[in-house]
Amino acid sequence: MKIGALPAADSVVLHVAADEGLFAAEGLDVEVVPFQSALELGAAMRAGNLAGHFGDIINVLIQREGGVDQAIVATTTTTHSSPGQRNFGLVVSPRSKAQSLADLKGADIAVAGATIIDYLLDKMLEQQGLPADHFRRQDIRQIPVRLQMLLSGRLEAALLPEPLVSLVEAQGARTLWDDRGLNTPLAVIALRRDNADADTVRRFRRALGEAARRIDAEPERYKAIMIDKGLLPKAAADAYRMLRFGGQARNEADEYPDALPPLPTRADVEDFAVWMRKGGMLKKMPETPADVVLP
Repeated sequence: MKIGALPAADSVVLHVAADEGLFAAEGLDVEVVPFQSALELGAAMRAGNLAGHFGDIINVLIQREGGVDQAIVATTTTTHSSPGQRNFGLVVSPRSKAQSLADLKGADIAVAGATIIDYLLDKMLEQQGLPADHFRRQDIRQIPVRLQMLLSGRLEAALLPEPLVSLVEAQGARTLWDDRGLNTPLAVIALRRDNADADTVRRFRRALGEAARRIDAEPERYKAIMIDKGLLPKAAADAYRMLRFGGQARNEADEYPDALPPLPTRADVEDFAVWMRKGGMLKKMPETPADVVLP
């Protein structure tokens, strides 16, 4: 089974499960195939070159509508995996004088249109009671260009994922908002339906769960592995707060039983689908949102 993965911090759970023989221990032959963009990964899924992928609900719904039947089998990150863990942040240039989101009215902000970044920006505006046109959105796909324009002051703000938030903070940028107040599944793993029988999904999740437990137990060890895999810039490593998969449990009952965040709910899927329909990314709502996720 070839699983496509984007270079996001939480994709480390896939790499650990493969590299440390956890998939093999479950009788699964899994190869993690790195991709640099969701477009390339989506093309590989459509061509039938992958059994599944790491991405987000937006990718899953777009691919399903394009004819690639698949279902979510695991969540790797949510905005509530850990109360103190941020996954995305709105940062301002070191040259910006803005002290609040209100100060950014009419400011240029770097986003990647029709992606989880765009979705979270809309959620942030809704949460803060700000109008949809509060910012002037600049669609800048290449992350290095986004960072350079932010740090040079050519753009006043950007919505970025970790560990890039920590990276630009170390260079003088300031964070005015982060996603800790939301309640959204951010990253998921999906398998093609013909690879997603109940037994395979159960074994796949067991391997991921063991990888998540290991990472949560020895975060500094796995931070070094993230650097080696190109998932964490070395310059951001000291400032980056290591992600947790099982969450910072307030008591024993709060810990997720298999060390992975909960699967998306039907309401989660519908929320993304409604947003995508409004933005013209989907032609129609999924007929059965519950089928998008395999329990």
